[in-house]
Amino acid sequence: MPPKSFTQKKSLTPLERKMKKRKQDIIHKAKVKSQYYKDLASEYAADTPDYVKEIFERTIDEDGNVVEFGDGQAKIPSTDERKRKAVEHGDDGSDSDDDASAKTHKPNPFRSQLEEQDKRRRAGQDMKKERHAKVEQEKADRKRYFQHRNKQRGKMLAKHKNGQPNLATQMSIMLGRIEKS
Repeated sequence: MPPKSFTQKKSLTPLERKMKKRKQDIIHKAKVKSQYYKDLASEYAADTPDYVKEIFERTIDEDGNVVEFGDGQAKIPSTDERKRKAVEHGDDGSDSDDDASAKTHKPNPFRSQLEEQDKRRRAGQDMKKERHAKVEQEKADRKRYFQHRNKQRGKMLAKHKNGQPNLATQMSIMLGRIEKS
């Protein structure tokens, strides 16, 4: 068998070429930005004024006290120290929900608008229920009317076995109509 010759790569469509170029552009821009910010950081690190460095060397501990660090390492208090501080402040050391329940919430500035909107929504729902009940009642009345009409029509069109109309039932139906009016 002869050795495999050079195989051609599948050519890219114009859309694939565009996507590939965009991806390369985005990667290039990200690299440029990263390098730019690294250069800025190294350039301005030595130019930072002393008073700014002092501010950044300080930090606030858990109790809200400002603490300075000489070597840049923060001292994290242990659980024993936390419990000791809690006992000193009058706490029993356990987490309680008293703080959460004692917290007061801000008044809602849109309360009146929300109440108004709620009233309008309820009024709309009530009107919708009334319309729905009215439509259901009309459907029931219409159904009853057509059932009665079909029953009366059947009686009016009733015939004897010889094919003659049944006059006795027709007369009783007409007398019933006269009595109603």
